[in-house]
Amino acid sequence: MRKLLVLAASAALVASACKKAPAPAQSAATDGQPAAGASAQAPAETAAPATPMAYVTTVVVLKIEPVDAAKVKKADGKETSNFRALLYRGEQVAVLEIKDDWVRARTSDEKEGWLKRSWVLEASGVKEATVVTPEKVFDRPDLLASNAKRKIDPGTFLLVGKEKAPFSEVNYSGSQSTWVLTERLATDEKDVAAAKLIEKARYLARNNKKEEAIANLDIIRSIAPESPLLGILATELGVAPEDEEPQVQPASADDPLSPGASQEEGD
Repeated sequence: MRKLLVLAASAALVASACKKAPAPAQSAATDGQPAAGASAQAPAETAAPATPMAYVTTVVVLKIEPVDAAKVKKADGKETSNFRALLYRGEQVAVLEIKDDWVRARTSDEKEGWLKRSWVLEASGVKEATVVTPEKVFDRPDLLASNAKRKIDPGTFLLVGKEKAPFSEVNYSGSQSTWVLTERLATDEKDVAAAKLIEKARYLARNNKKEEAIANLDIIRSIAPESPLLGILATELGVAPEDEEPQVQPASADDPLSPGASQEEGD
């Protein structure tokens, strides 16, 4: 009965609208020509499909040609470095083409090049997150599948894919994923931004570029001064104030989930 009432009311509204709308002016068509007052309807424009976006999941070299070789030949036959740019985990790129195991991508500063498909993750349906304390991981979305040997370090940039309450599947490095309790994820915009910078700072510190790492710490201070992740990175870099409370130390580099254990491509 309720459906019938809704349909009846809809029909009444349509009828009322038809009575109020003035009839379009028309005149008879002659000799196969359109009727006076009628105009040919222009074909509807089809919007160009949006360029798909993807996340870079590890530190990787954007290459000039889709080959692993460090150098490639130019048109004149001379060799040149097969290097376009160094991309960091968490950057987004536009996917322009897929060729075998490679993706041709465009960066935020309009540089185009190639990177392995295994180092990108489609951005559609993916959420950004991090954790502010060491968090347990689960091999499967089941409370009995806790992996006591592994934890995710605070400040790790996470890409959240599937959700199966009370768990979320997260990408934490390269093509590696695991499950965590959804309630333990931090999704605040400033914390997430800090996590991206922490990933970069940790990479720089591991490659003996501490000054550059500290520069990223300064950026975090300016954009997320209240984030608990600020003190964690400061402690890791050895620049925390003496009166600051001790921060949680990251897991050992032997831990598969530690920042230092992520698989990287690049010099």
